[in-house]
Parts: sequence; C-alpha cells; structure tokens
Amino acid sequence: MQTLRHKTARFINNSLFATEYNLAVEELLEIHVNGSPYAVTMRLPGDDMNLVTGFCFTEGIIDSLDDVHSIEHCSTVSGNQRVLVRLNDRNGSAQYLRKGRTAFLNTSSSGMNGKSSVERIHSPLEPVQSFHSIPLHDILHLKDLFETRQTIFPLTGSTHAASIFDVRKNLMAFSEDIGRHNAFDKAIGALIRTDKTREAFLAVLSSRLSYEMVQKAGKLAVEILCGFSGPTSMAVAMAEQLNITLIGFLRENSMSIYTHPERILNS
Repeated sequence: MQTLRHKTARFINNSLFATEYNLAVEELLEIHVNGSPYAVTMRLPGDDMNLVTGFCFTEGIIDSLDDVHSIEHCSTVSGNQRVLVRLNDRNGSAQYLRKGRTAFLNTSSSGMNGKSSVERIHSPLEPVQSFHSIPLHDILHLKDLFETRQTIFPLTGSTHAASIFDVRKNLMAFSEDIGRHNAFDKAIGALIRTDKTREAFLAVLSSRLSYEMVQKAGKLAVEILCGFSGPTSMAVAMAEQLNITLIGFLRENSMSIYTHPERILNS
C-alpha cells in the first residue's frame, strides 16, 4: 500500500468543511549488508529491491549486480521492513564495510545523515567521458513525459520522482518515493538489475539539485542531469568537475543551464 485516506478539515474561501485526503505512506526500511546493520531509511513502500540495489551502488558498496550474492526481505521481520544484502567479496566490498562503518539514518530529506567522515561523503569519481548533444525542445518533451508517469504525487502532493533516459530518448526507468534520494536510487537500481547502466544518458528529477544527487548521477555516468528546482553551489562545482551538464528550474518552456552547455542544441 502506497497511499491511504485520511479524514481532515479544509478551509477555503472563508468556509470550513470536512473532507478526505490521500497521504503517501512513509515506512521505515532497515538495510543490512553481510549480516550487519548498514542504514535505515524512510521510504514509500514498493520497489525495495531496486531501492536497495541503487543505494548500494551509489554508496560505492557495489559496482554491478555481479558483486551481489543476494538481496531479499528478511523473513523474520514483519512488513517487509528489513532487506538483507549478501555480497560476493570480489571487489573488496566486505573490507570497505569493516572499516569502522556503523549504521546510519537516511531520512526522506537527506542522504548525508550519519556519514562518519569526509571520505564517506566525497566519493572519488571519474569525469563522464561520453558526449552526446540534445535539442532544447527534446528536453522539454522528456519533462512532459516524466510528469505523465507520476501517479502518487497527483494524489498526495508529497512525493518526489526520478527518471532516466537513453540517448534515443527512451524512458529506461521511472520511480517515485517520499525521498528524493530514494527516488533516484530506485531508478538507478532498476537499471543495475537489468544490466542497462551503460545506456543511461539523461536523468530528470522533481527535486532540487544537491551535491548528493550530482554524485549519484556521476556514479551512473549520466551526461545530463535535470531538476525542477535549483542547484546548490557544491552541486554546480561537482557537475563542472564531472563533465555533467546540469540543468535546473526545468519548466514548461524554460530552463537554466549551469554547466557544460555545449551538449544542448538551441534548435
């Protein structure tokens, strides 16, 4: 269940009346890696396997699904509120986890809570090597397509969404969640689980463009990252460094291009 009805009161035009609203369901999810607690996140139930896969990827725990032995819900915890990840220790992931790592809380609003050091936050990433151009009007079309896929937000007004497209402008993954980080991780996880990460070209997010979101985009190596709101200073600096075209304030007929505008064709 992703929404529930709630009786409330509505005040409008000097009148107060009883009504009902849909609420987005917010539930806790524990992520355990190799038998130890790793993180706790508040999420919209559903797509847990994609969420955890994408989270492990953007956290630097895995590089592909080949690094994963299994991801499954814990049968002894009710409500699918714990996911167990077992790794194939071929890339040093287990050693990474043993280096003083303790479980942290990842709320629906922040992806940095509980990070224990600067090194945990600043993951080393290589600049994006590929280059493809895209007309402005195509980006606007992808924004429209993105919005038509949202189903929870029109009902509740309280979720974020993320989508990923390939160079042919095909929608490869779409997800919604109460958290902007979770929404992006779900979409990324969907690509990992279908072995299509190398085809990712452009991502559209309903949220602001923070440093963490650019870092996730850099880990996936997308060329263009678009958001409905503005970027932060660290987001712009990182996008510049990673050779990512960063677009904010994506609207019906407008956008702001902050970095690497050479990919965008004005035609």
